[in-house]
Amino acid sequence: MSEKAEAKGLKKLKSAKLLEIMIALIVVVIVAIVLYNFLSDRNKDADASAQAPDYETELETQLSAALSEIEGAGNVTVMISFSDEGETVIAMETKTLEDGTVITAPVLVDGEVVVLEVKKPEISGVLIVAEGADDLAVRFDLISAAASVLDINQSLIKVYAGK
Repeated sequence: MSEKAEAKGLKKLKSAKLLEIMIALIVVVIVAIVLYNFLSDRNKDADASAQAPDYETELETQLSAALSEIEGAGNVTVMISFSDEGETVIAMETKTLEDGTVITAPVLVDGEVVVLEVKKPEISGVLIVAEGADDLAVRFDLISAAASVLDINQSLIKVYAGK
């Protein structure tokens, strides 16, 4: 009888292992589908942003236009350097399976990834070239305005006189 009990126990053990393997495969497939959808949505967003002016170019254009309005500044050109590309923070959920396996996956609502925060790129430097930058008062106004609008330290801003 001990052989029958051993065979029965071995059969149960094999079926439990098979169940664990099946659950793990199902989880892997679900995570793969979620990641595929997330990455394909991100590629669509990247394609859309390639057609529209990007954040950096739009920021330079708006700042140039605003600084040109400062009395005595004249024509102003702005170049902004960024130290990174920004970051999108998505909501993640962690699940622990019965076998102790920990799985982390993006949170989806109506098939869309939940975005918690979009962090703008960090500015590492600003170059301003202005016709009226020879005047120290205008130069100070340009630096002050740019630092205020961009919320950065004035030491990151360099102003030069243009032609």
